[in-house]
Amino acid sequence: MTAHALTSSAAGPEAPDAVALFETHRKALIRQKMWTNLLFLGLFLAMLAWSIDVSRFFPERLAQGVPRIFEYFGTVLPSLEWDKLFLPRGEDGRAVPGSLTFWYSDFAKYVRLIFETILMAMTATILGAAAAFALCFAAARNLAPKGWVGVLCRRTLEVCRGVPEILYALVLVFAVGIGPLAGVIAIAIHTAGALGKLFAEVAENASMRPVDGIRSVGGSWFEEVRYGIVPQVLPNFASYTLLRFEINVRASSIVGFVGAGGIGAELNHTISFYSDDRVMAVLILVVLTVTCIDLISERVRHAFIGRENLK
Repeated sequence: MTAHALTSSAAGPEAPDAVALFETHRKALIRQKMWTNLLFLGLFLAMLAWSIDVSRFFPERLAQGVPRIFEYFGTVLPSLEWDKLFLPRGEDGRAVPGSLTFWYSDFAKYVRLIFETILMAMTATILGAAAAFALCFAAARNLAPKGWVGVLCRRTLEVCRGVPEILYALVLVFAVGIGPLAGVIAIAIHTAGALGKLFAEVAENASMRPVDGIRSVGGSWFEEVRYGIVPQVLPNFASYTLLRFEINVRASSIVGFVGAGGIGAELNHTISFYSDDRVMAVLILVVLTVTCIDLISERVRHAFIGRENLK
């Protein structure tokens, strides 16, 4: 005799079939889940259609706009002549029009400003990472010493990363004047908010067994974090900080548009004076710089993470 038959005979002929009840309940749950998924799918499609309409993201507009991009790049290309391409400066110290020397006549100035941009990004990353490190453990839900302390730290980090760097830079240029200081502080504030969130999430995913061991022998909150969490999360913290440094190099170029120093200020100057060929010269140097930094920091990050974890 099967279990189904035993269950039915033990409960009597009038009792409901347990297997039938289970199947009915399972089908009801499947129907409920299906309707819920359909509801969310409908909402998603409605929001997608709304966003397409608001942004005017239509194929015909894209088809009309793409050729203009190439037209713009055609206007900013330099007027280089092959027979004059590598000619040096003349005896009077002037570069020959059509040569690379003429196109990059301000090369030393660009390099100095790019170096200043890298230093801005490095300083801002160090300051922001230090602030994020100080707040992330208290912001982590599994490590916050008090509930209100965790909420306060999380809201502080949200405010820091919720405002774009360029808006911070606008306010700080007004407060401390034009120059790299405003850019460094603006990027550092945003970095603290962005890295603080990432650091807190890493800390929340760390194993709590070392913390429980330290707590069981009377360790303080600081000792729990120092000896139980930090050794686990430090490689990921270093990896995220290097990634943020790459982002900050690009951000340093943007905040320069509002007078916060770096190569962005020169880029804004060339655009304002319609020096189109100089715009292309600066952009090429910025792209090359960011690419080199990406490649170097990628190797360093892999060294922190360990290549065996990437396989």
